[in-house]
Amino acid sequence: MTETNRFLRSCAIALLWVAGMASTAYAHGGIAGPDELGPPVITSALLGIACYWLVLMWPSRKARGGQKTNKVVRRMAR
Repeated sequence: MTETNRFLRSCAIALLWVAGMASTAYAHGGIAGPDELGPPVITSALLGIACYWLVLMWPSRKARGGQKTNKVVRRMAR
């Protein structure tokens, strides 16, 4: 199969997928706009970033002597 034929076949399949998705969205009332999708998407993005930084900046445990330890403690397999 030539490269041009393969490219044209891929473009046709992509066009059919886009047409199928557009007709499905139109049948169900259309795709929601930024007024409806904006606030939930922004809120979830901000919550995700805040939780990521909270976990990243959480202080590590301190050893009993009061010094921080960065050593990984491995438990012996029994």
